[in-house]
Amino acid sequence: METYHVQIIHLTTGIVSCITIWADEGETTDNIILRVAVDGQEFTASHTHYFVAFQSLRDHLLDLGYGMKCNGARTNAVASPMMANVAKVYLVNMGEHARMKDVNQTFDFADISEFPDTRQQEEFLEAWGKSLTSPK
Repeated sequence: METYHVQIIHLTTGIVSCITIWADEGETTDNIILRVAVDGQEFTASHTHYFVAFQSLRDHLLDLGYGMKCNGARTNAVASPMMANVAKVYLVNMGEHARMKDVNQTFDFADISEFPDTRQQEEFLEAWGKSLTSPK
């Protein structure tokens, strides 16, 4: 069981606090299981792919009015199928292929002020993919 400490910001008040995310990274099941307690509520996200479980957890926090200040919450965070079992993402740029230097820890702090949901990240991923095949 791993634990990650992540800053969250209340999107209305701007108050920043720290949460602990407990991660079962395949120790007890084939799924990645992420668990967090916020405002007296506990939420669990589970999936075979780490980033999908992360996105579910992040979307729930957004529904509660909190943004996560970490790399996985960036609009340009993407994960390959090879990253299914690790808490890592690529932070990619339009028109550029993902490289090893673009790999970052999902839960590491990111000083961000925009907090996309899964749909917005998927839209970015689609646009990024098209930017790789478009003539320059």
